Amino acid sequence: MGYWFIIVMAVSSLLVLYLGWRLIEPLPLGRKRKLLLWFLLALLLFGHRLTWVLHRTNKYELTACDTIDWVGFTFLGFISILVVFMLARDVPSLLGKVGALLKRPFSHRLSRPLFAGPDRNRRRFLVNLSNGVFLAAAVPMAGFGVFNARRTPTVLSNEIPLPGLPDGLDGFTIAQISDTHIGPTIRAEWARRVTDAVNALSPDLIVHTGDLVDGSVDGLKTDILPLADLSAPHGVWFCTGNHEYYSGVFEWLEEARRLGMRPLNNEHAVIDTGGGRILLGGVTDLRMGHTVPGQASSPRKAMEGAPDHDVSVLLAHEPDSVYEAAEAGFDVQLSGHTHGGQYFPYNLVIHLFQTFVRGPYVHRGTQLYVNMGTGYWGPPMRIGTVPEITLHILRRA
Repeated sequence: MGYWFIIVMAVSSLLVLYLGWRLIEPLPLGRKRKLLLWFLLALLLFGHRLTWVLHRTNKYELTACDTIDWVGFTFLGFISILVVFMLARDVPSLLGKVGALLKRPFSHRLSRPLFAGPDRNRRRFLVNLSNGVFLAAAVPMAGFGVFNARRTPTVLSNEIPLPGLPDGLDGFTIAQISDTHIGPTIRAEWARRVTDAVNALSPDLIVHTGDLVDGSVDGLKTDILPLADLSAPHGVWFCTGNHEYYSGVFEWLEEARRLGMRPLNNEHAVIDTGGGRILLGGVTDLRMGHTVPGQASSPRKAMEGAPDHDVSVLLAHEPDSVYEAAEAGFDVQLSGHTHGGQYFPYNLVIHLFQTFVRGPYVHRGTQLYVNMGTGYWGPPMRIGTVPEITLHILRRA
């Protein structure tokens, strides 16, 4: 957690400096009022970061933290949209000025300021005008993003064609939820809506593919309680995500069991439906598992000693586990983690960093499905993605 906390604080510092320089300084206000705006900007971007420590280490959640988190995370989401518009304006302008400078003879480069141009008042007016346009666009986008993230998740159906699937498993259904992130801005009321929506599907089996929570067991045991009502004939199963490791993985594994979820940590179980046998495996988180002795992710171990079965399904929080899952011989992998990029423009940028972002893929014979996340992380926003409950249906190919 310390490593990421330092990165986030550094990014927040850069945001404060950039937004203060380009959003506050051009305003026609006195110095005292500008300093007040600088202070408010820093408070909004830094204040809720301090609640991270309380959510992950304190045994008792503070009610005040919820308000701080809602204001802070919503503001962060709004700013992360606004800053993209501002950078789209400022970066080309800066590059153009640098390019013009480089074209001048070297002897003339120091004789004229880099940012020389139209008179200062005109530049300030144009910056304020464009900032106003960006604000007018970012506010409704952020508002829609909050509404979209907080609504009852959308049920998406995904048929999985499997050669040789016995007739008794044709039509077998698996309801998948992932990345619920119950914690700072996601509480019991939302968990109840998700539980009711999943149970209404009457699935044969329910799986949760990690990032169950963001916070301590003692702080969130009431909010997570509705998930205890998830019900399916062949059980409710769970694999750890990276955020379980930030929040006390062993405590949450025990709590998951008390909720009626069975964790699968580099192991498997055989589900005999009477019409066929499903090998259900699960692995620890691909990146965080190795930070705890004995928790390193291993699809090979999850397959080890497997008895005869008709189809094998692996629960793996991170989609990149599919490389090892294919080598281990799994037919299907169900994952989450990416959130599909969560909101614009990051739902587009994520493709630069993730090979598998959302929906179905095939890698060397292993069918992979990436759930966009039932909840969200950080800013309570979704633009260009939806909160997702997936209903997988096994089909004979």
